[in-house]
Amino acid sequence: MDLTLRIIVAAVLAGAALAKVRDPRALVAAVGDHGVPPRLRPAVAVALVVVEAALAVLLLVPATARAAGVGVAVLGLVFAGSLGAMRLRGRRRTGCGCFGGTRERPVALLVARALALAAAGALVATGALDRAWPPQEALVAAALAVLALAVGVLTVLVLALYRQVGVLEARLGPRAALELEEEGPPLGAPVPALEELRGRGSELVAFSSPGCRLCAQLVPALAAIEREGHDVHRVDEYERPSDFARFAVPGTPFVVHVIDGVVVAKGLVNTLEQIEELIALGEERLGAAAL
Repeated sequence: MDLTLRIIVAAVLAGAALAKVRDPRALVAAVGDHGVPPRLRPAVAVALVVVEAALAVLLLVPATARAAGVGVAVLGLVFAGSLGAMRLRGRRRTGCGCFGGTRERPVALLVARALALAAAGALVATGALDRAWPPQEALVAAALAVLALAVGVLTVLVLALYRQVGVLEARLGPRAALELEEEGPPLGAPVPALEELRGRGSELVAFSSPGCRLCAQLVPALAAIEREGHDVHRVDEYERPSDFARFAVPGTPFVVHVIDGVVVAKGLVNTLEQIEELIALGEERLGAAAL
């Protein structure tokens, strides 16, 4: 049984690594969904593929199988924790790419898969399937399994409750754009170099990422802003990572408001209303500075 489980887990990891290699763009986007800073995403993506491939090989070698099982358990728990944090941030579905394809799946399902991987790694690490269990140990293991299932169910219920709170908050009205002083280019400073910027009048720089659902939803909003007479310059993370690094973009969708070459407002946005508030805030600041 232990050898069978090791072969199955090794095949899963090898298939996941191969799928990631086949679509590196989707892999980088998926890493970004987990909150990895833009400049670190390529390195983290490569490291993830290497780790999965290495664990797949080590699982098949008897001398290293137990240590590899520990690695698989840790990897599964890290995935589960990151996905749980993503769900708490309000993300209900996300792309996985572990087995090919770009279709988004429920985050709760991906958490369950990650926990199952961690459990399989723990079984390999302990060699439990190769031992003859006394009845008492079997009962303890069954009780632990039931407790783990109960914790999983409670986690799903808490996440569902969190979603309902988020829905209620959304119905109360749109929030302002999230502007943090330490993120993005400094306020009141000259805008970092960007080829499209004219350096005069009101301009917006909109940063987006491949696979970002909110970025895609904001495309009509940015078009509406352009129709109102504002210059909007779009920057794609995959195509122009150096611009992302130069502007210190913390995540996407991120918008920087520039007037006459000076940064007057910035922030993470989700709606047209937030972009309009960002524009109004920049104009208000410019007027206050003139006085």
